[in-house]
Amino acid sequence: MFIRPRKPAPEPLDRRSLAELGYRFDPEDGLVRAIATGDDFASTLAGTSKKQAAELYQTLSHPASREVYRVLAGGELGMVPIAVPDASQPHCCIYATPGALDSDRLVVLVVGHGTCGGVWAWNVLLKSGLRAGSVVDYVRDCVRRGLGVLVLNPNENIVAPDGRPETTNSYTGPAPTAIAGSETADEHVGYVWTRMLRDRPAPRRLAFVAYNAAGISLVEVLRHDFERFAAQTACIAFIDSLHSTHGLDPGPVAWLEVAAKHWETSVEPADALVPNPYVGCPTLSADNTTDCREMTPSLCRARVLDYVAECLDRGPVADVAALLLSAAASDGGSESDDPGNDAAVNEALESVHLMETPNIVAASDSDNEGYVGWD
Repeated sequence: MFIRPRKPAPEPLDRRSLAELGYRFDPEDGLVRAIATGDDFASTLAGTSKKQAAELYQTLSHPASREVYRVLAGGELGMVPIAVPDASQPHCCIYATPGALDSDRLVVLVVGHGTCGGVWAWNVLLKSGLRAGSVVDYVRDCVRRGLGVLVLNPNENIVAPDGRPETTNSYTGPAPTAIAGSETADEHVGYVWTRMLRDRPAPRRLAFVAYNAAGISLVEVLRHDFERFAAQTACIAFIDSLHSTHGLDPGPVAWLEVAAKHWETSVEPADALVPNPYVGCPTLSADNTTDCREMTPSLCRARVLDYVAECLDRGPVADVAALLLSAAASDGGSESDDPGNDAAVNEALESVHLMETPNIVAASDSDNEGYVGWD
């Protein structure tokens, strides 16, 4: 007889803050410290078993991430939370520096798989603090350079019964509600692009910093809305990205070659070229000699932001036709003044014109249908 395995009962929601759990971020060095003793997180683990250490890690991960939101919105940064899709229905929040959406030079930061918005990695946040584990130093450096900043939140795709957004992969509570337009990380990035960035009236230059799985989401935007994306975007700085150029049309492939760089975990000297046949752009060493791969975003921050600032000063690189001609020449084809080559370019251009995809309607009963495709 087949016995269906019993589903585990939903766990009760634990909404204690980091302070209520006896910890805080040190205002001086940004480390997670015990309020009672001043010991940092690593020191509090001394003498504990692996099970106890894992339990403490699980207990503090989400409260520490929520505290990152408070840091982004408070103090010197003063970032503004923006509800996506809007505050009248289940939503998550992205964070913008004051006036960022009207800035003529905007940096969009997109974290990788699983974490809350603004957190590179939970383990680094707890063990090494705000400066290495979150986007706080990226935001601070961008502001010092006079750049607007938008921090996306690709992994908070559901809302718990008490109204708080949650990351799908770590939620174990009662049945949640999907966030319209942000059911997946790709849809969240696509929603913000189509609804908040793409059609802004003011001329602007955009730059994206994409970590880990965020690279896949950005390449999907490039795939489906290439002309409009390339017209506004000065560059993408990938960090340990999981994307590939497989299946991309010639235009996006040519664009990546000249408008993107990829920093990869490597012990080679900083910015040394590292072979990577998949990402379609120059891959550089992040000079990460630690035993923690998730330290890479912090270690390459200065070089990434130097590149971003340089590209924003330069602006978008070229029009579609020029990129395709460049791609044809680099492939060893005929000279650009060959009529046959022009025909090939025109044929390729047709393949990258604005693509119409079926409307994607979120499962929501509200009037706001959320993310509905690229057009």
